[in-house]
Amino acid sequence: MAKVTIKFHETTKAQRRKILRDACRNIDVNQSLESLVDEMRKLEERYGMSTIEFYARFSEGKMGDHRDFIRWAGAFQVYQDLLRARFSLEEKKRAA
Repeated sequence: MAKVTIKFHETTKAQRRKILRDACRNIDVNQSLESLVDEMRKLEERYGMSTIEFYARFSEGKMGDHRDFIRWAGAFQVYQDLLRARFSLEEKKRAA
């Protein structure tokens, strides 16, 4: 997944908005999805459970707030958001 570093003390608000807008245009959704899947697989192996099982437990408050768990839950949420965005774009292309 692409990483963008913005130095707030060196940029204006307008410059930061432009940087983020440009970065969003250049995101390769497939590459981002692959990166997230890779990250989630590593965590699945480390903790011996699927992401779905983990997220269900995490959502119920049964996993605690370990740094890996916060990262894992975030990766899964971003994964879901990217899938929704990808399929939404595909539907729009088909409708056009």
